[in-house]
Amino acid sequence: MKQDWAALKEENEILSKLASHDWLTSIYNRGATETKINQLLAEKKTGVLFVLDVDQFKQINDRYGHITGDSVLQEVVRILSLMTFKHDILGRVGGDEFVIYMPLAQNQNFVDERCRQIRSRLLGIQMTNPLINGISVTVCGSLYQPGDDYKSLFDRADQLLLSEKRKKNKKPFLTAAEERRSAARKGIEIDMALIRTELSEQELATGAYCQDYDTFKSIYRFVERRLRRSGESAYIILFTLTDKNGDFPKLLTRENQMDTLKSVTQYSLRLGDVFTQYSSCQYLVMVSDVDGQNAELIARRISEAFYAETADIEDKLLLHHCYPLKPAGTS
Repeated sequence: MKQDWAALKEENEILSKLASHDWLTSIYNRGATETKINQLLAEKKTGVLFVLDVDQFKQINDRYGHITGDSVLQEVVRILSLMTFKHDILGRVGGDEFVIYMPLAQNQNFVDERCRQIRSRLLGIQMTNPLINGISVTVCGSLYQPGDDYKSLFDRADQLLLSEKRKKNKKPFLTAAEERRSAARKGIEIDMALIRTELSEQELATGAYCQDYDTFKSIYRFVERRLRRSGESAYIILFTLTDKNGDFPKLLTRENQMDTLKSVTQYSLRLGDVFTQYSSCQYLVMVSDVDGQNAELIARRISEAFYAETADIEDKLLLHHCYPLKPAGTS
């Protein structure tokens, strides 16, 4: 019987929390927030109410999805929880709108400084999504006035919040068409950030850039075009692995030797150089901003490194040939 009562009590506590707490953030929901604050106001008759919402939250949801949007809200609550005290009330009263009630007598200087601290703290956080660098919020506070209840305190703070957001977004000065253009520009900025992230190497490897042959061809053709305009110089170097008789190395040793050649080539070249495997016993290298003499020095350096790494293999020969790239459109 005791176990049944304990289980029933636990179930009632869970149901009570579900009724009073926000399911996503686990802080007070709108109804419970109003009730708790009205109780404290009736008792304390003092304090300050802050109202906060996340800037451009709809765009975050639209651009990155609701899972990311939910994680932003959870991160906001995590930070706000660290900035509140035991007797403060923290609640979620809208999709991206939160309130904090502090039941102690304060002045306007405290309100302004606390708003600044909240904005600064949220802007400085790092999200798991690399495109969301900090969370921008608008936050305003309203001091208790005699006769205030939750609604009157909230209404004053909310009006201040709306005024601040209009200033921030300059909405009173925008026509509907200008609003759409402004939203489009912001969307393009987000798109560009996403494009740059997708195009960039996430883990920048040391040494030269090793690519498949088709990608190498595209890079080669781009460099040809660039040479036509820039007047710079570039060379390709073809390395060919043979035995001492000029024949293909035996298959059993060829693969290991080619792996070694790939490694020494990558780490003997600069970060901006590119190379590819051309055949089962050949690598093709492209180096920019070098003349014929420097291209030959690079080829010899790679050859020396290869011979040093394969000193235990006698029957091998690494040949190299250097060719200048010509600007696109020239014969």
